[in-house]
Amino acid sequence: MFFEIMFRVALLILITLIGFFVGKKLDLREKDISSLLIYIISPLVIFVSIIQSPSDWTYFKYSIASLLTASIAASIAYLLGRYLWSDGKANLFGFAGGTGNTGYFALPIAFAIFNPNQIAIAIFIIIGINLYEFTIGYFITAKGHLTTKESITKIIKLPIIYAVILGIILKSSNTTLHPILISTLNNFKGAYSILGMMVIGITLSSIYKMKIDWEFSFFALLWKHLIYPILGLLSFHYIANIPHDVLVVITLMLATPMAGNVVVIANNLNVHPEKAALSVILSTTLAIVTVPLAIVMISQET
Repeated sequence: MFFEIMFRVALLILITLIGFFVGKKLDLREKDISSLLIYIISPLVIFVSIIQSPSDWTYFKYSIASLLTASIAASIAYLLGRYLWSDGKANLFGFAGGTGNTGYFALPIAFAIFNPNQIAIAIFIIIGINLYEFTIGYFITAKGHLTTKESITKIIKLPIIYAVILGIILKSSNTTLHPILISTLNNFKGAYSILGMMVIGITLSSIYKMKIDWEFSFFALLWKHLIYPILGLLSFHYIANIPHDVLVVITLMLATPMAGNVVVIANNLNVHPEKAALSVILSTTLAIVTVPLAIVMISQET
């Protein structure tokens, strides 16, 4: 299992490297791709994921729990960020502190190593994380250079919110979509993962003279790979007393590297996208060791 996960992570990094070289050769605009992910691809992926999700609505407790967990973690990270920085980096750190690469990164791993019940749990956790990223997380990032009113206005215009509402309505009414439509919507899942990882490399390729912000990257990696997963696991294991099979899924979600959507939203809002991209690629590289190690360790517990 350890080496299988390492290989999958390495392939994700390869996709990012492809994005870097393609960005250099074709002079692509990363902000356009980020907008495509935010306004078209992500809403369709979330919509079809809800439609195809298990019919047991008790699973939505995992969406609510992940939304709350991400929001609390982001609030703490933002307060820490305000102590460290006085500019938009604090907002970016706050957003990144509440999320991880659960969609582009964790879901393929979940399909490979988990049973159907665990996969269902993973999907509902990801739905909650996506809701966080495009509501609370988006608001925290936007506040880096927009007023509260402007930030809320941008959130209201995000189609992912309405995709979730429509998906829930159709699901609760037992509406069945035509198989051809479902098949077409499923095609967006591949684009979601590939473009989400490639935009990291494309963003890096657009920076002609990169000045590495080691302080930001250090604290971002420290939070994402040490503080956040340890505090999360202690809370769910000892306080919430989560069953072991569920805890393994939560471990994967907590141990994921920094989210690719950190770069996507940073590009969309023009909040230090180069710092976001570099930190995400460093985090993803570090995840070659940290993610399989975390899963193997928690799986061996009885």
